[in-house]
Amino acid sequence: MKGISAFLTWQRVPAQGIEFKDLRKESLFFLRYAVFYVLLAILIGWLIVKMPLPILGAGEFVQDFWYAIVFKIFFLLLIPAIVYFRIWRYSAQDLLLGINPTAWGWIKGAALIALGFLLNARHLSGILDQLPEFADANLRLALGIVLPFFVAGLPEEVFFRGYLQTRLERLWNAPIAILASAVLFTAWHLPSRYFLASGIEGNAGDLTSVLLGTGVPVFLVSLFFGWHWARYRNLPLLILVHWAIDILPSLSSFFQIKF
Repeated sequence: MKGISAFLTWQRVPAQGIEFKDLRKESLFFLRYAVFYVLLAILIGWLIVKMPLPILGAGEFVQDFWYAIVFKIFFLLLIPAIVYFRIWRYSAQDLLLGINPTAWGWIKGAALIALGFLLNARHLSGILDQLPEFADANLRLALGIVLPFFVAGLPEEVFFRGYLQTRLERLWNAPIAILASAVLFTAWHLPSRYFLASGIEGNAGDLTSVLLGTGVPVFLVSLFFGWHWARYRNLPLLILVHWAIDILPSLSSFFQIKF
């Protein structure tokens, strides 16, 4: 039991050893921003219902202009980054926390990225079948691969793990910080799915199906990502794994494949 406990609680860089310029002010800002982001999801879902702007006619709302560009890139990536890097004057090194992967670390990281990609392998055959049907297939491939990095992997991991969870770990403790960031991370997924989802993520208007199809799996994945961040402080790996998970569903959307 001691071995399991040590494995779960060991941290490469404990939060107590991380320097913050104003811990309470920064924690409160990111907490408030996370709640604001949940409320913003309601407005974005409503906008997509009323005025959809799908990028290249993508089949899923997560590739809609309002969701991808406004909700994710502008509000989750750019605004917090301006506060963090330009106003508070932190650097990228403050997020990387001296990471120096070993050869074994690269192997484990590559395996985790591959596993994330293969979680959605069921999409592959449909994508390959649809490629010849689109004259702009190369553009759709490029967008389907690149966009998830900027709308999912990068902003979500940097904000909820790098910015928010790290401060909550120092303010409270690691388990509560992981749980709080996971709850907030899950919460912003729910309004858009309640407005717009169909299929595996739930059905629009059916809260129970959205909670089961989106809330439960997102919460569990977020707990794992939060624990991994607390233990290893390897933000690039979390970004890449998150990106890998989303690539094939994104390509399916751009090639208008329904699941």
